[in-house]
Amino acid sequence: MGTTIREILGNRPVRAVTPETTMQEAARMMAEHGVGALAVVEGDRLVGILSERDIVFRGVGAGEEKGQTLVSEIMTAAPVTVDIEDPISDALAMKLGNAFRHLPVMEEGRLVGLLSYRDIPTEYVILYERFREMSGANSDK
Repeated sequence: MGTTIREILGNRPVRAVTPETTMQEAARMMAEHGVGALAVVEGDRLVGILSERDIVFRGVGAGEEKGQTLVSEIMTAAPVTVDIEDPISDALAMKLGNAFRHLPVMEEGRLVGLLSYRDIPTEYVILYERFREMSGANSDK
């Protein structure tokens, strides 16, 4: 089955904010913890994900200068998720690295982590890319 997402995440804490958190507070938290994305939760329910790109493109790039925009206005709502027991290949198949740079990780319906594209060992990415190339070449025949 291969290495699971659980093995990659280990015991890393989940960094999260609420939809009412300001963009500035969220950016400060990202900088403080050295992360590129935060889960957005209401109670124990995942409602979105906020990435550096969301802040730059939907916040600052859209004219927000004071940082008082709420996370709920710029987050990606209802994000694609993966299960903690899924193999790394499943995360890559969900376009981690292409469409998404971060994926919320769930266990029995609960948020337990955020998987970053940077978390995936390089050899897995290379193998997956080769597989995609070979699959594409075979489908052209």
